[in-house]
Amino acid sequence: MADTINRTAHAFLDAFAELIAPTRCGGCDAQGALFCARCRAWLEQNYDLRRACPRCGAPFGALVCTECAQTAFAFSAACVLGVLDGPLARAIVMMKDRGEERLATVLAQLLAQRVWPGWADAVAFVPVSPAALRARGFDQAHRIAWALAAALDLPLGRFLVRPHSTDLRSLDREQRRAAVAESFKPGPDAARVSRYPHVLLVDDVFTTGATTDACARLLLEAGAAEVRVACLARTM
Repeated sequence: MADTINRTAHAFLDAFAELIAPTRCGGCDAQGALFCARCRAWLEQNYDLRRACPRCGAPFGALVCTECAQTAFAFSAACVLGVLDGPLARAIVMMKDRGEERLATVLAQLLAQRVWPGWADAVAFVPVSPAALRARGFDQAHRIAWALAAALDLPLGRFLVRPHSTDLRSLDREQRRAAVAESFKPGPDAARVSRYPHVLLVDDVFTTGATTDACARLLLEAGAAEVRVACLARTM
């Protein structure tokens, strides 16, 4: 019931936003669509799923991935819309830092076409830090996951929380992984994870995989049999 009310409220807010501020493309600023046909074509041209690494989403790791070959992730696979560049990068900035939440729905619907058909039983998301939530006023990963769950007709759970976070900018890969592991805890719906053997974990950007790995481990500890990851973009 709560999910239905939330979806109705978001639909109303989206319609009101369109009324007071006509739509412009988040990728190129052209009028008419939140993410226009030209920017969608750019996604197809700049990221080929056949060449991408199935484990971490690296754009050229289908055969041998130099990004994750030596890494034992807790999640079994990852998919993304594309690399964090061009129109996709601009759209994510518009969504996260300029409050254009409607882009989360549009991009999530595109992402729904990339995930594994019929595989997932439920959707989880990587919660933002308290500081990011205060700064932005919304949790972009939750918004993306909500739209993705709606597109896939799956339940969405608050399986994880993020009571605090650490500044990771000065840390190397291993230090980042250790620090991130301490940032997440089981959420209010964690007791229900065991009902859903296959959990799709959603985030906005895949960087080193440390964040999604830490969250996937918690989901597995809570009772999930397998976790896969879906993100809007991947850094190079």
